[in-house]
Amino acid sequence: MKKNNLILILLLFAIMSCQEDKIETFNLDEDKIYFQLQSFSGANGAEGYSTSTKYSFVGRDQSVTQVVFRGSVKLMGNIKDYDRSIRVVIDKENSTMSEDGYEINTDTLKIKAGANSVNVNVRFNRTMDLRTSSDTLVLKLENNEHFTVLQEYKSSNDWSNTTATTIDGSRYTFVIDEIYRRPDSWHGGSPLYVTNYFGDWNPTRFIFINGFFGFSLDDWVWVNGPTSKLSIGRMGFYAKQLQAELQRRADIGEPVKDEDGSNMQLPAPYIVDYSKN
Repeated sequence: MKKNNLILILLLFAIMSCQEDKIETFNLDEDKIYFQLQSFSGANGAEGYSTSTKYSFVGRDQSVTQVVFRGSVKLMGNIKDYDRSIRVVIDKENSTMSEDGYEINTDTLKIKAGANSVNVNVRFNRTMDLRTSSDTLVLKLENNEHFTVLQEYKSSNDWSNTTATTIDGSRYTFVIDEIYRRPDSWHGGSPLYVTNYFGDWNPTRFIFINGFFGFSLDDWVWVNGPTSKLSIGRMGFYAKQLQAELQRRADIGEPVKDEDGSNMQLPAPYIVDYSKN
């Protein structure tokens, strides 16, 4: 009996030793920073976290030329009664966005006295590059004299959440695009026969027509209904209105340019006369 008890004690000790090896301890004198965006919250106090933001300019009015998003940097550690700078750099290895696609000032970023977080604001420009591919900008936190970086943590504070993943706390990723896709209702065999009125689809033509008539992306989905803006009975009227607008701009020396840089033209019988240009 004593022998069995001794074996049990040794087994429990071995299990406890293995568990202790897996516990990550935190030094109370250590101040860590990390990126974190709250992605959801529950009535039971459960929260989910993310370190990325996605945005598309598709469908936005052409007057919107920029948009501002932020990555929030959190503090794990001691709140101080003085400002402390943080170091944020562009992770060029994982970024695809050119320098004219964004504006950011990383030189003045600080966790203020009495605060436990700071927002890193990034202004994104609406460039033509976004029409063909998504662009990615990745911010990276680095250690400095005030802080070390929390490299990993769970995507939820609910430890019973089996779907929680491990998040990289040192990086925040922005994915921006403006990729347009031809709606199913705009092709040669469509019941609207759009190509007969507006010509072949391309992003530039699509954007201009939507802006001129006030069409939304949803309008191109719900077509030919009794209350829909787009119906076969209205296409001739729209083509004449579009022709008149293109002609007006041509006559004042400000022709509308198409995707390839040429003057935007419509199919017969809605031809725009550019002979004066």
